[in-house]
Amino acid sequence: MDNDKKKDETKENLDVKDRSNNARNEEEDTLEEEALPSGIKAFQDELETKKKEYDELYDKYLRAAADFDNYKKRVAKEKADIMSYGNEDLIKELLHVLDNLERAIEHSETAKEARPIIEGINLVHKQFLGCLEKFGVKPINASKGDKFDPNIHQAIEYEQSSDMKPDLIISEMLKGYTLSDRLLRPSLVVVSKEIELPSPNQKTSVETGNGYEMGNSGSEEILDLIDENTDKN
Repeated sequence: MDNDKKKDETKENLDVKDRSNNARNEEEDTLEEEALPSGIKAFQDELETKKKEYDELYDKYLRAAADFDNYKKRVAKEKADIMSYGNEDLIKELLHVLDNLERAIEHSETAKEARPIIEGINLVHKQFLGCLEKFGVKPINASKGDKFDPNIHQAIEYEQSSDMKPDLIISEMLKGYTLSDRLLRPSLVVVSKEIELPSPNQKTSVETGNGYEMGNSGSEEILDLIDENTDKN
């Protein structure tokens, strides 16, 4: 009986020990489970912080890349403008020489005895135009009957015309030029307008000395306008 009693006590002690170990293990598992969510939350917070930092840095990178791309485009455009228009002031000054050369040719056409000299001047004029054309200078077309274009033409006089529609070029007083795609100097032109019938009590331009029927004073006024325009350019 003593042996059986000892066996029972030993078994009971083992059961108590097992229950104690199980309780300890369950407590440790519970502590680990409680500690796990707090660790995950800390990791998630750190991950969110790093993500915000990454987004800010990436946004700065995109802005810097866009600014650098705009800078390259601006520098390229400035370089192209310098190559195309860097000699604009020089060409404007040369146009005055070209104007005087063309006036000399126009006034010498009737001088038959100076024909060899005139031919030489015409050759120089042709070479001059060819040289300017190499640098992108082209004359503006302003022939009689062409439509008046305020973008490239400048009207210095409006003249009544019975054989031309309104807003057509009657004559060109000073030739205009473009440099590449930029207006260097507009053409100074005389433009047609509708004939205005005078009222019975209205005096004519001949009687009043006004209007567009000009004598020598009117011609001088046009020349003054031409000289003023060339000085501005």
